[in-house]
Amino acid sequence: MQGLVFRTPTRCHPVPNSDTCNFLSFPTRRSFTYSLLPERHGVRYVGSQAGWLAVYNENLDVSLINPLTAARICLPSFLTLPNFELVGGSCVLPHLHRISRFFVSKVIFSANPTTHNYIAVSLYGTPQIEIAYAKAGGDKWNLLQTTSTQNRSYEDIMYHNGKFYCITGEAEVFAFDLSGVSPTVTVVAERTSLGLTYFDYHIPCFGVIQIYGKYLACSSTGELFLIFRREVHCHESLGWKGIMVWRYNPQRQPCWEAVKNLGNKSLLIGINNAISISTENFRGVRRDCVYFMEALVRTIVDDRPEFILRIGVFDVERGMWARANYQLESHSQPPIWFTPSML
Repeated sequence: MQGLVFRTPTRCHPVPNSDTCNFLSFPTRRSFTYSLLPERHGVRYVGSQAGWLAVYNENLDVSLINPLTAARICLPSFLTLPNFELVGGSCVLPHLHRISRFFVSKVIFSANPTTHNYIAVSLYGTPQIEIAYAKAGGDKWNLLQTTSTQNRSYEDIMYHNGKFYCITGEAEVFAFDLSGVSPTVTVVAERTSLGLTYFDYHIPCFGVIQIYGKYLACSSTGELFLIFRREVHCHESLGWKGIMVWRYNPQRQPCWEAVKNLGNKSLLIGINNAISISTENFRGVRRDCVYFMEALVRTIVDDRPEFILRIGVFDVERGMWARANYQLESHSQPPIWFTPSML
């Protein structure tokens, strides 16, 4: 019997104080509630791809789970991360005092993982964010760096076509091939000392590093996108400056080409491996939009500023935030984009 794959993007939302999750089909708005593995309570989600979730618990045990089949793949404990030690029950890195249990911000892994065949990459640490990888058969996480990638702080990771793409705070992009005995790296985009230009708007180098969060996404046809997101946005004031999107073009210098449309596609961004969907295939999905699972929005309540979490929708073509955004409960884990699969 062949495995069943649901190609409809789904929003997976953990139910507070419960061992269940709500799954809401993004285009159809159909929903169902599913009981996850027994120990889901207290587990933190840190990644998803092709029907699998990356999770870890309070003991820093890490797993990939398929919530529909209850399949599990155990990864090395986060206690084995490089430059890490546990002191008094708290996570500690050498250059810091104590940091919270949320020090791992994202885990991305190869497609169709199995116990005997997987590669995973984690984004961890603060304020300098490092990357580490683990492979099937190994018992620890290994620092992912080469001579050309030392002393970098990373902001996002993405898996596509057998390689892991990583972007630094200075908008450098590296592609790591981890299929061999030792990692190999290709420089996709070099840092630019002059900053970046989005049509007529120039972002100086310090703005690239300090003001905007950076994300990577890839379309089904292999187009690589760079997304800048201002970490705190206000619908009324920022407009198109809240989100900017570039397409990778190796024939240009610099290699990022500003775009005002995504070619009838939309991008789903979060702690998941970024998802590109064709809006021609899914009714109810806005075309040429970037959907953020967790956006910090500044609003005015009783003449005083407040910050709330929303699922943000940005229309790239029109250069504006959509207002029909879903507000998140501040005490709960944010949802995660998920593509259910019975494989």
